Amino acid sequence: MTVSVANKMIQNRAGLTDLGRLALAFIDGGSEWLDWAISNAGPRYDFPDESTLVEQVQQGLHATRLALLPNLKLMVSPVKLMTLGVDSLRTLADAESGDTSATVSAQVKRILADHTLLTQDDFAASASFLAGLGVSGAPVFQFMGFDEQLAVQELLYRKESQGTANPELQKEAAAFAVEQARTVQEFADYYQFYLIYVNRLGSLTATPDDRKKRAGGALDTILPQLFGFLECPQVSPLAAPAEVAHAVSNWQKRGRPVGFARLSDGALQIVRDTAFRDETGDAVRVLVAGYLAGAQALLSATPPQRGIMGQDGASCLFPVFGKGIQAEIQMGAAGVISLRCFRPDPPTATTAAATTATTAAA
Repeated sequence: MTVSVANKMIQNRAGLTDLGRLALAFIDGGSEWLDWAISNAGPRYDFPDESTLVEQVQQGLHATRLALLPNLKLMVSPVKLMTLGVDSLRTLADAESGDTSATVSAQVKRILADHTLLTQDDFAASASFLAGLGVSGAPVFQFMGFDEQLAVQELLYRKESQGTANPELQKEAAAFAVEQARTVQEFADYYQFYLIYVNRLGSLTATPDDRKKRAGGALDTILPQLFGFLECPQVSPLAAPAEVAHAVSNWQKRGRPVGFARLSDGALQIVRDTAFRDETGDAVRVLVAGYLAGAQALLSATPPQRGIMGQDGASCLFPVFGKGIQAEIQMGAAGVISLRCFRPDPPTATTAAATTATTAAA
């Protein structure tokens, strides 16, 4: 017996929990590796928990975090699969084994939607989106891995990404983003930056050259103010929420703010989550500093507690809520913890209805 999980010797597949056994079965060769490792008289394999076991088996056998479920056209980390629960994994296993019944198909669709799991068909829509914007052949898109495709896919679901649903304005934003970006993630940031900024200024009746000039000027003003806010704490991969909270706390105790993952994301946050219009000089410095200070105060008062794991099984988003405000911090696949947003809570349906009624009465 040469395999242990949490100091418990595993004598056969039944030694794993149902959740661990189901997740391992989604790894091509995973269950067979466990059988071999148990019977092997060679080295011991000791894992602190089942999540680490499936993560390391997937990486060891295939040198990638993502397992392929070909019938579902889905690539997903087995660690992420473990967060779905036993019943959902059994349903996915049925579908992957060839069950195409209406009941199972409907359940699979719900599971994928509930956990924001994207399939090959979803990513095909991203390619069509770029083609529709007229930028699919841009050099920045020459290499599209999972993270790059995800960055584009997210644009399809963000309200601010659609602007006024004006196709010509969206094409302007895409052309602006291609000119500014050096990565696909930066393209997504600058695309949103352009749409949000020109909508805020009410410049939709101006010429494309006017809009491009104003957006470019805003970017030139904001970016230099962000250079001092690009450092972030870091934890080991698959860190627990308590470890993330501890890393953030220690970082802040050293007088260092949790910064932006990249310069373009910082620029997007300033335009999206503050009232920035055309400030310059000291005014924009105060605005940026105030944004970061508010976010740090919330993170200091309310440590992150629960995260939402990404499809890659390594990244994780941590929402943090205060009184009337909220923030998000992102733990990337490499364990870097960065600020994703800081903004007031969105109005509730009741508040929105009351506001609408008051406006109508006025």
